Amino acid sequence: MINGFVMLANKINGSPWAFPTAESVRESFCLAWQWEDTDGFLVNHFGHPYQGSFYLSAGRVNGFGFYESLFFSALGSFTWEVFGESNRSSINDAITTIAGSLSLGEISYRLFMEAFATGVPLPLALLINPIAGFHYLVTGWKPPNTGKNLYEFQVYLGTGYAQTNYSVSSEQQEIFSFKGPFADIGFKAVYGNPFDQDTWIPFRHFELSFAFGLNPGNYQDFRISSDGYLFSFSPIYTNKTSMSTGLSLHLDFVFLGKAEIYDSTINNYSNALNWTIKYEYLYSQYTALQIKSHSGLTFWGSSKYYSLDTYEKEFNNYGFGFNTKNFISLEKNKKDRLELGILFYALWTYPETVVFSRGTVFWVFTELTYIHFITDHISLGITGSYAGEWGAFNGFPDTRKQNKAVKLLVAWNL
Repeated sequence: MINGFVMLANKINGSPWAFPTAESVRESFCLAWQWEDTDGFLVNHFGHPYQGSFYLSAGRVNGFGFYESLFFSALGSFTWEVFGESNRSSINDAITTIAGSLSLGEISYRLFMEAFATGVPLPLALLINPIAGFHYLVTGWKPPNTGKNLYEFQVYLGTGYAQTNYSVSSEQQEIFSFKGPFADIGFKAVYGNPFDQDTWIPFRHFELSFAFGLNPGNYQDFRISSDGYLFSFSPIYTNKTSMSTGLSLHLDFVFLGKAEIYDSTINNYSNALNWTIKYEYLYSQYTALQIKSHSGLTFWGSSKYYSLDTYEKEFNNYGFGFNTKNFISLEKNKKDRLELGILFYALWTYPETVVFSRGTVFWVFTELTYIHFITDHISLGITGSYAGEWGAFNGFPDTRKQNKAVKLLVAWNL
């Protein structure tokens, strides 16, 4: 059913590959699957994980656990590659769909349960998880009432000014530049107490942030960052100090720079298994220090090192590597908060996956935010950020991509 809806949407959109035939199905069963990576970065690394989240959600709403529902993600991805499109079946598309479904599927399922338990209107709950909402409408199923688990929730509107540069170093050729304003919208959800987690239940605690900025036709800034414990324990819990630590699953996505439908300037995708530490120290009743640190293996990542109008722009670079994501915040009187985030990713491309596959790509993202609460729920903020991507591929010129931005925010906080 899920694949049927996606096929219908693709046919309405007029996609040339959205018309499977008997011959294309036969080839999918008889021929070796290909390494097909010529789709746009947005399609491959947001569209596929989002579609995969539908499959995992189908398992969850029918009573299966997190790991059991992985079967539904694999089955859904396989049937889509074979029956859902006329292109020859793609190995990397299937992997991206399955890997990305775990985080997005479980997070959206738990947020749907939270929305249902708190009486969020059904149309909004449907946006959170269409499969769970559809299942509720058709069967009368009601999600388990696990109580109110949102530890923190914020939705914001903002406006800012950005400067982006993309150049080929050896040729001193500027590919893209932008200086100008943009509008921004986003939200952040923290599910479960980050500092008191002793569980083997996957995603009993997770954090998700979503941001989308746009200057129509010129610039975009689309980011998703998530982490969820697969298991965790709390070795420290006192009146002043609390800490949780454990293995976490991450899905991160950055699509930043030139406003094109399928490709952007700075592109980053990462599925990772990290070891996580989340620590809070209360200096007093009114002052708190929080540290959240993740480091580990990016087991399935991707870049589009030569994007837009440069060399071999049609290829995505898949690979493995390591990442570290570190966040620190200081809050005083529950009125003022200073937050700093520093993220670093290194990716080595899988050999022979594209014509220039032997290479290394690095990213760094930093963000400094000051927040002031003017009421219990309304806050104002200012954020400065930097994003950079660089690397090296043998036989091809190096590039330099960077983005600097500052933005003002008004937010509603739960």
